[in-house]
Amino acid sequence: MIIRAEWPGYVVDVLVSQGQEVEEDEALVLLEGTDSGHTPFYSNAPEAGRVKRIIVEEGDFVEEDDELVEVTDSD
Repeated sequence: MIIRAEWPGYVVDVLVSQGQEVEEDEALVLLEGTDSGHTPFYSNAPEAGRVKRIIVEEGDFVEEDDELVEVTDSD
């Protein structure tokens, strides 16, 4: 599954690495919103799995619905 940005913003930190096992609701990427308060928000794993691919890196700007991380089943 591909985890996508819910809102536009800047990637502040990628909290996982390729191959890492993640739990349901675990934070994967920290972003900073483009609103006047620069509100931080996390993109979380919707279910447990393994990080297959990290698509963004710190400093990137993402639009709403841009791909961030790909997570696969952890078998």
